[in-house]
Amino acid sequence: MRHYLILIPFFISLLQAQSIDPKSKIGYDSITPNDLQSYLNVIASDSLQGRETSYPGQKKAAEYIAGIFKSLHLQPIGDQGTYFQHFDVEISRVDPGTKITTEMNGSKETFLWGTDFISEGTKDTVVTGPAVFVGFTDTDLDSTAKAKLAGRVVFVFIGKKSFANDTSKSATMRRLYAIRRDAGAAAALMIPDEQGPATFQKALEMMQNLGTDKGTMRMKDSTAFAQQQYVRFLVSPKLAETVLRTSGKSLKQLKAEALSDQPFSPLFIDDGTVTIVSKALHETKQTENVLGLLPGSDPELQSQVVVFTAHYDHLGISRTGILYPGADDNGSGTVSILALAKAFSSNPVKPKRSLLFMTVVGEEKGLYGSKYYTNNPIIPLNKTVADLNMDMVGRIDTTHEALKDTNYIYVIGSDKISVELDSLLKVANYETERLGLDYRYNDDRDPERFYYRSDHYNFAKNGVPIIFFFDGVHHDYHQPTDTADKILFGRMAKIGRLVYDLGWRLANLNGPLTKNIVQP
Repeated sequence: MRHYLILIPFFISLLQAQSIDPKSKIGYDSITPNDLQSYLNVIASDSLQGRETSYPGQKKAAEYIAGIFKSLHLQPIGDQGTYFQHFDVEISRVDPGTKITTEMNGSKETFLWGTDFISEGTKDTVVTGPAVFVGFTDTDLDSTAKAKLAGRVVFVFIGKKSFANDTSKSATMRRLYAIRRDAGAAAALMIPDEQGPATFQKALEMMQNLGTDKGTMRMKDSTAFAQQQYVRFLVSPKLAETVLRTSGKSLKQLKAEALSDQPFSPLFIDDGTVTIVSKALHETKQTENVLGLLPGSDPELQSQVVVFTAHYDHLGISRTGILYPGADDNGSGTVSILALAKAFSSNPVKPKRSLLFMTVVGEEKGLYGSKYYTNNPIIPLNKTVADLNMDMVGRIDTTHEALKDTNYIYVIGSDKISVELDSLLKVANYETERLGLDYRYNDDRDPERFYYRSDHYNFAKNGVPIIFFFDGVHHDYHQPTDTADKILFGRMAKIGRLVYDLGWRLANLNGPLTKNIVQP
């Protein structure tokens, strides 16, 4: 008994000590808050204009990252011996000259896009017809009423009736983006709430925050840009009230009728017309991922690669001139990749497998950069051991802020393809930084669906084991207030050192990661 008690402190001290491979120690120690801050002062600076995909600020960011890779003597394995993997994107947006004109009982008024109505996209068309108010998107009409909708401009309260009083974020998004399609109708004009989170002004702010007020983007391929088949705009209550005025009813009265338990009778407005003159603008632009390779030291294993990814694009500048610097989203992940590249490059001993450091573009538009790479991999995906993706790693979210807890990181997807990868992470964490590994968003039932919302997902879709490191959502997410002065650089360095140590272990494994057996 006495012998056992004497040994307990000894074993505890062993467990609490860091267990970093001495061969990797120099690189590990090189990841410092000062370096991260130095990089981020450039990436999140006003001169890079929010790094929106295909815009000048994003191009400047790409050149800066490539310059860092070059200074570290990483191999340029992009197009024509450069650090860039280029691809084309197409942007479709509403022509600002698009307008809606109402002519009701001899009184004519013109309403402007971006002020009185909004939409991410439209099609080239001119639509003129009388109006009809049909309730909500799920309001059922009898066959007689449906027959009378042909050629009319349909006004609809946003979303399903059952969601009308749901002010949650997810319900608000579903309502604002809902659509009603009535056979033969000329267009659908959606009416937002007059108060609460789903007002016209809130929707306009949301579009600006997401950058979608400047149009929609897609990767260009051999097919033509599909033109929107149905004209749909979100209109201000003022516009709807103008059309409704001659009926003697207000929007408030009409909405109360649509919300009641009684069958709703559509309100046909026959003493005037609504004319929509819309035009879509299309543009093709080039953008690029930035990538550099550190060759492995083992002749047999260097053909395999561990990939480190982060998206370096953000939301740019809004139509009204508001700059979105994106310091945490995802300046933090971007500069972490730079610090990791420096750490592995400066470490005298190189790992057995090769390491690919890649900052991808177009994540905010639809994960386009990682999609392009995984569709056109420079290192074959069957030679890709794992992807370690960092997206927002510089702050703490509202949950942990309330707990005054900065020593955590959300871990997503680490066990979905390879449980062994998750085990390696836990060992690496225990033997190095001992962060709190928070798995709450790793749940398949996560309503936020974070597993599907960053660049690791395009690797996961192709069977590559992944881990998504994430700090969670805070009040400055997708806001112009996401600035570098709020970043916790000491915390970022701890996360970076954990990812470094895990990357070292992956690059020196004796064999491939064991993948989970998928049950039929």
